[in-house]
Amino acid sequence: MESYVIDCDSCGANPQACGDCLMSFLETTTIGQPVRFSADEKAALTVMAEVGLVPRLQLVA
Repeated sequence: MESYVIDCDSCGANPQACGDCLMSFLETTTIGQPVRFSADEKAALTVMAEVGLVPRLQLVA
């Protein structure tokens, strides 16, 4: 199964875009550690962001 890793520490938009980012919205308890999403989870979060239920992921690699 494909997974996606979000590492806020390596994000090029950190800290400027953090307030409008999905990761801040999720208020993950793993601050400072990469977060792993499955392909299905990423797809679901993308759909929720497209309809305005959650912020978009602001990750800049």
